[in-house]
Amino acid sequence: MAKKRSAGAVRAGVFAVVGLAGAAAIGAWILNDARQTGKDAEAAEAARPELPTGRLQVLNESFGGWTYLAIDEVRRDGDRITAPVLTVARTTTGVEGGAFRVARPTVDCAAGRVFDGPTGVFDANGKPVSAVAGYAPKHGRVAEPADYQVPALCQGRKGRIVADLKVAQREAQEAPETLAAAGPGDADPHAAAWLCAAAARGAWRPQAPEDCARAIRLAPADHALRIDRGYMFVKIGRNADARADFAKVLADEPENAPALYGISLLAALRGDEAASRRDRGAALDLDEDVPNWVARTYKIQMSQAYRVR
Repeated sequence: MAKKRSAGAVRAGVFAVVGLAGAAAIGAWILNDARQTGKDAEAAEAARPELPTGRLQVLNESFGGWTYLAIDEVRRDGDRITAPVLTVARTTTGVEGGAFRVARPTVDCAAGRVFDGPTGVFDANGKPVSAVAGYAPKHGRVAEPADYQVPALCQGRKGRIVADLKVAQREAQEAPETLAAAGPGDADPHAAAWLCAAAARGAWRPQAPEDCARAIRLAPADHALRIDRGYMFVKIGRNADARADFAKVLADEPENAPALYGISLLAALRGDEAASRRDRGAALDLDEDVPNWVARTYKIQMSQAYRVR
């Protein structure tokens, strides 16, 4: 006759079954969570916006980086406007581990609300680092002061325009030390232009004029490069050369605020105050912050009289 199982053994068996069931449930939960995480990552990767390829309007400059609006990729649907917003970090890893972040929010101008969209982070060479699919409640969220794109999209606020991502990178980030040590070579216009920009902004090199000349030979249509060289020439007293660079930009792009403002400074330097006021006013009509930008960027000291009409 088989022995009866003790109550303790029965309880142990029951607990064991419950434990196994609990473990199985926890395992299933972890597996499902992992699958969902994988799906979320796949969704983020699929939704990640690409780096903008066209013109960029400057929205904000801060210690952490510069913010731009991709004006060639603006899409309007009634009161709602969608456009990529680019952040260029001061360093190559300064924004969520990358050099660039691109968000694609939608703004409802009539309601004053923002619908956050997907975001992508990229390294200095444009390779993806991470992506977030983004989440927007049904009615979005109230626009905040940090939504710098709202005044530009909804009120038409003007700002300085740069040609593309490469120009924005040269503007916001310092040239890598390895670039200055090795030299730009003869086949990379961006590298040479970066060294020219660095010199114009204060990292002077005796060979800077040669760096700029090489860059312009490689990229003769790069207006930002000529602007950099023009202000560098202003700083070292080569005013006729500066005027030639600004004039070349204006011949191709008559509404270039930094070039107009450079012309106004040169007029002031030669004592033509009437011409200086005229050209300065034209520059301010295009970008009210251009005098402050020139002073900050190129470290040119000027009185308040040359920052207003």
